[in-house]
Amino acid sequence: MPPLRTMPKNPELPAHASPGFTLIEMAVVLLILSLLAGSLGAGLSSHLARRAERATDDALDEARDTLLGYALRKGHFPCPAKGPQDGTEDRSGGSCARHVGLLPWATLGIHGVDGWSRRLRYAVTPAYTRNITSVDDGTIELVTRNLDGAELRLTTAGGLTPVVILSHGPNGLGAITADGSLQPPPLPGSDEARNTDISARLFVSRGLSENPGAPGGAFDDRVSWISPNLIAHRLIGAGRLP
Repeated sequence: MPPLRTMPKNPELPAHASPGFTLIEMAVVLLILSLLAGSLGAGLSSHLARRAERATDDALDEARDTLLGYALRKGHFPCPAKGPQDGTEDRSGGSCARHVGLLPWATLGIHGVDGWSRRLRYAVTPAYTRNITSVDDGTIELVTRNLDGAELRLTTAGGLTPVVILSHGPNGLGAITADGSLQPPPLPGSDEARNTDISARLFVSRGLSENPGAPGGAFDDRVSWISPNLIAHRLIGAGRLP
C-alpha cells in the first residue's frame, strides 16, 4: 500500500490562526445589537404611552358615568374631594367647601386616577351640588384653539357647562399623584396653567402639542365635560324631572 500523502502547509497561513471573530466583525455585531435594542426600546415606550392614554380616556369615561349615576341617585352632583388622601366629598351642612379640586373618588366608588397614576381634577357649578329641580346652564366656560392658534369657544355664553373632569396628561404639570405628591406647576399664562385655576370658571380643551412656542404653549391635558343637555336627558329619562 502506498504511503498516505499529506497536504502541504500553506506558508501564508500563520500557525496560530483560528476561525474566531475579528475585532471588526465583533464591532459590527455590537452595532446591530445596539440598533435592535434601541428599536425595541422605542417601540416599548410608544406602547406604554398609548396604554396610559387609553387608561386615561377610560378613567374619564368612568368618572363621567359615575357622576351621572350619582346625580340620578342623589338628585345632585357631589362636591370635590376633601384632599389628596381623603376621597370623600367635602360637604358640610348641605353645601360644598369648594367647587373645584380633586374628583371625590371614594364617594363615587372608583379609583379616580389617570393612566399616569395622578388624581383626576373636577369642577362643578355650585347650583348643581344642590337638589336639581331644573336643568339650567352651568357656570364653566370651555375654549379650544383653531389651526391658526386663535381661541374659540366650545360653550356659548348662554350654554356654559355644569361639570368638567380632566387629566393633566403625561407631563403631569399641576397634578397631584395618587400618593398625594404635588407635581410642578405649568408655565404661567399657558393653557395648562388655565386648567389649574382655582376659580373653575374656564377650561381649555385642544389638540396635543409639544411645542412650547405654540399659542397657549405645549399642551397634553385630556378634558371631558357633562353638558346641561345630557344631564336633562338622563334626569328626565329616570323620572327625576318632568
